[in-house]
Amino acid sequence: MLEVVVLKIEDPDCFWVVMKGCSPFSDHEVDYQKLNSDMNGFYNSRHQNMEIRPLILEEGQVCAVYCQELKSWCRAVIKSIIPSGDYYLAMCFLVDFAKYIPVKSKNICIGVESFMQLPYRAKKFRLYCTRPVTLHIDFCEDNAEIVPAKKWDSAAIQYFQNILKAATQVQAKLCAVEDNTFEVYLYVTIKNMKVCVNDDLVAKNFACYASPTKNEHLNLEKAKFRMKSESFSSKLNPALTLWPMLLKRKDFQGTKKSHGLDFLTQSLQHTWCKGVVSDLKPAAAVLDKAVKWNMGSLIDSPKKKSEQQQHVSLKDVNKCESPAYWPTKRGITIYADPDVLAASALSQKPNEKTLKLAEKKECDEKNSCVRLLQFLNPDPLRADGISDLQQLQKLKSGMQQPVVILRNKIQPCLTIDSSPLSADLKKALQRKKFLGPSRTESYSWPPIARGCDVVVISHCGKDPLLYLPPLLTMLQVGGCYKSLPSRNGPLVVIVCPGWKKAQLTFELLGDYSVSSRPLHPMFLTIGLHKDEAKNMKLPRGCDVIVTTPHSLLRLLEYQSLLFLRLCHLVLDEVEILFSEANEQMFAILDNFKKNVKMEERECAPRQIIAVGIHWSRHIEHLMREFMSDPYVVITAPEEAALYGNIQQVVHLCLECEKTSTLLQVLDVIPSQAQKTLIFTSSVAETEIVSKVVESNSIFCLKMHKEMVFDLKNVLEQWKKLTSGSHIVLALTDDCIPLLAITDATCVIHFSFPSSPKFFGGRLYCMSDHFESLTEQGSLAEQENKKPKSVLLLTEKNASQAVGVLRYLERAGAKIPLQLYEFTAGVLEAKEDKKAKRPLCQYLKAFGFCRDKRICPDRHHINPEMDMPRKLSNQALPMFGYIKIIPCYISNATNYFGRIIDKHVDLYATLNAEMNEYFKDSSNKTTVEKVENFVLYGLEEKTSFHSCSPGSNC
Repeated sequence: MLEVVVLKIEDPDCFWVVMKGCSPFSDHEVDYQKLNSDMNGFYNSRHQNMEIRPLILEEGQVCAVYCQELKSWCRAVIKSIIPSGDYYLAMCFLVDFAKYIPVKSKNICIGVESFMQLPYRAKKFRLYCTRPVTLHIDFCEDNAEIVPAKKWDSAAIQYFQNILKAATQVQAKLCAVEDNTFEVYLYVTIKNMKVCVNDDLVAKNFACYASPTKNEHLNLEKAKFRMKSESFSSKLNPALTLWPMLLKRKDFQGTKKSHGLDFLTQSLQHTWCKGVVSDLKPAAAVLDKAVKWNMGSLIDSPKKKSEQQQHVSLKDVNKCESPAYWPTKRGITIYADPDVLAASALSQKPNEKTLKLAEKKECDEKNSCVRLLQFLNPDPLRADGISDLQQLQKLKSGMQQPVVILRNKIQPCLTIDSSPLSADLKKALQRKKFLGPSRTESYSWPPIARGCDVVVISHCGKDPLLYLPPLLTMLQVGGCYKSLPSRNGPLVVIVCPGWKKAQLTFELLGDYSVSSRPLHPMFLTIGLHKDEAKNMKLPRGCDVIVTTPHSLLRLLEYQSLLFLRLCHLVLDEVEILFSEANEQMFAILDNFKKNVKMEERECAPRQIIAVGIHWSRHIEHLMREFMSDPYVVITAPEEAALYGNIQQVVHLCLECEKTSTLLQVLDVIPSQAQKTLIFTSSVAETEIVSKVVESNSIFCLKMHKEMVFDLKNVLEQWKKLTSGSHIVLALTDDCIPLLAITDATCVIHFSFPSSPKFFGGRLYCMSDHFESLTEQGSLAEQENKKPKSVLLLTEKNASQAVGVLRYLERAGAKIPLQLYEFTAGVLEAKEDKKAKRPLCQYLKAFGFCRDKRICPDRHHINPEMDMPRKLSNQALPMFGYIKIIPCYISNATNYFGRIIDKHVDLYATLNAEMNEYFKDSSNKTTVEKVENFVLYGLEEKTSFHSCSPGSNC
C-alpha cells in the first residue's frame, strides 16, 4: 500500500497526490524543501538578468516561474500563452503543487538542469477500471436505465471529494501505469473504518467496473515511459509524473533494450542527493517489494537478464489476460490469487512462500467481503436474460449525437481549465457554479477567442454565454487595438432582437466584466425623435454597447463617427434579427463593412459573431458578403441539414396508402449508386416495409432491436455498393447510434419522427453529403447530387403539419398546395380551441401577430372576455371611431384618458370654471402639508387641474 496526500481533485479519473511512506515511488520532503530553498536563492538574485529569460515561450516548455500565492519560485510546464498588452501571460502548471496559475512573461525563467533532477512531486492518479455512469432515458422504449458515460456526473465528483475530505488516512494500491497516470485502488480511513473508494462508488451507482484493456497493466519492462531523449526545452506532458531526469540520460536508447528492472532501479538511486552513493541491490530489493504489493513476485535468478526479461513480460501478459485479474462483469472487484499470478514463474525463492500464503489469505478475505457487497448491491447495468449484443445496443442508444462542424476544423475545449479564457474569468465562472463548457460552447469558444468570424447554430442559441466569455478574453488583449483611432467609441456592439433580451445580456455582461479590465458597457435604446439620437453621449471609455437594430441604426444615421473603432459585431438570435429587422440589419452590416476597410485599421481585429437557434437563408448571405472564412458550428442536426443543402420533399397521402406511396418514391433504376434508409416506428412495421420493398425487386436490409445479432452482416452489406446499384435499409430510430451510418443518400420517413431530436438524428445519417457554401456548385449539379429527405404525411400527423410547413419553408422546398390547405384547416381548428386564452399581446400592441402558427394566445375578439370595464353609469360607444385625450400612459397598450367625442365634455366645462375661480388671487390658498387621497387644485402655468396625491389624476 502507498500512503498518499491528495493535492487536487478534478474527478475520479484525474486527481493529484503526493506519495508518502517508504515505497520507491514515495517523495522525500527534505529533498523538496532543499530544492525550494536553492531555487529561491538562485532566481531571486538573477531573475532580472536577461540571460536567464527564455528567448521564446512555447506550449509544453519546462521552466521556472514565480508564484505569487506561494511567494516562491516553482518548477512548471507552460500550458498556453495569451498575448496581453506589452507582455505575454502564460498559463502554467506547477508540477510539484498541481496548480494552474497565470504568470507574466517577466516572471518566467529558464529551468536550470540541476533543479530538474528530482521527480515531479505531484503525481496524477485515477481509479483503476472504474468508469462513470449516467441515467439514460429511452423515449422509444419508455424506460430509464443506468449506462456507462464519458464524463463523471457532478454528484459523483462531489461525493468523491467529500470522501477524501473526511478521510483521516488515504492509501493506494498501484495496479497500472497508463499514459503517465497511476491507476490505483484507493482506500480511505473514515472513523477507524477502511473503505475501498472504487467499490463504494460502484455500490452507490456512481460508477461501474470495466475490464482492463490489453495495454492497461503495469509493464515495467516496456516502462510506460516511452520518452525519447530530447533537449530540455522540448515539449513535455504536464502529467509527466515519474522521472524527468530520464530525458537527459544519454544511454536511454541502449537501456531500453536491457532489462527493464535494471533501468528502473538505476533511476531510483536519487542522483540529485549529493554525497550519497547507493548500491544497486538495495534499490532493486525495494523495487521488488513494491512490485510484490501489486503484481506478485517478479524477481527470478539474475544470472541471465534476457531470460528474466522474458519471464517478466510473459508474466505481465498472463496476468493481464487472466480472468482472475479482471473485475467481474457484475461490477465488483475480485482480487487476484497470488498463486495464479505466479504460475508462470520458473522458480520461486523459499522465503517468498510465506509471503504468498499471507497474500492469498488476505485476498480470500477481501473476496469474501466483495461477494457480500455484490449480493447486497447487484449491478444495475446488467439484467437477467439480456444478451451481450442487446446490452451493447442499450449502451450505444444512450450516446449523444456527435457535434456537427461543417466548416473549418476546431479543437474543442472540453474543460474550463483548457478553455481559452483568462484566469480571472475562469474564477468568476467557477464562483457562479459554472460546471464547464457545454458541447456547443466547447466548439464555439476557441474560434471566437482567436478573433475569427463565427456562426453558431444550436438548441441553446439564446444563451449569451456562447460568446461572452471568449469575447471578454479577447478584449483583454489591448495590443491589438493600438492601431485604432484614439477617440471615444465602442470596440464591441451586441445587437439583440428586443430590449428585454438586450437588458438580460447587459446584466450578464456586467456580472462577468468585473473580472476583466474596465469596459464601461452601455445599454443603448433610442426612440424615434431625431434629437434623442443627435444628443446621445457615450460614457468615456465605453468599449461595449448592447442595443437593438432600430436603436443602433438611428444612432448610426446621426453619429456614425462614433463607430470608427468598432471591431466586433455580435448578432444575438440572428435568425430573429433578420426576420424582424431585415433592412436595418443589412444597413448596419454595410456600415461595419465600410469602416473595417479603412487603411489605418489593417492591424485591428475584424470579427462578426452570429448566434442563433435556426438556420436561415439570410445567414448564407451574411457569410458570403460580410464574413471572411467563417467557422461554422452547428450542434442541431436538423439545422445542419438545412445548411448542408439537403433536399426536403413531402408527400401527402392517406394512412392506408403509405406503402404504395413508398414504392412510388423509391428510384428502382438509379443513375448513380444510392443508399436509402426507411425509418419506421416499430418492429412489426419494419418487417412489413422490408417485405414490400423486396416484393418490388429491390434489395432491402432490415434492422431493429430484435436483430442485433445480425448487426455485423448488415453493416458489411451496407458498405458493398457498386456503381448504379441501389441498397435499402429499413430500421427503427433506436438503431441509429448502433449503426452509426453517415453516408446515406436518401432518408424516407415512413413513420413520422416522434420529436425534432429523432428527426435530426435521421437526417444526420446523410452527413457525409452535407455541402458547405464553398462546395456548392451550379444549380443543375446540386439537383443531381442533392441527398433527399422524403416525408410521408398522413391524416394521423395533423398536429405536426404546421411544424413541417415551417421547416419546409426555411429549407426552400417545393410545398404542395394541399399542404397549405391542410395546414390552414389545422390552424383554424387550433384557434377555436383558444377561446379561453388571453388575447395576443402583439395583436393588442401592433395590430398583428408575429406568427400565428406558433403563438399560443387567442387572435379573435371574445365579447365575454374582452368587454371593457364599466367605470361609470355613462354608456360607452360600442362601434365607430371615438376621440380621446390621453392623460396618463402606463405602456403602449394601457393608458388613462378622456372621451371627448359624441358626448358633452363635462371635463372641459369643469376646467373653465376652475380657471375662472382661481383667477382671483384671494381664492388661492397654499397648502403647507399635502395628504394622500385629499382633493387639491394644481396650478400649471396658466391652467388649473384637480389632483389627489396617491392617484394617477
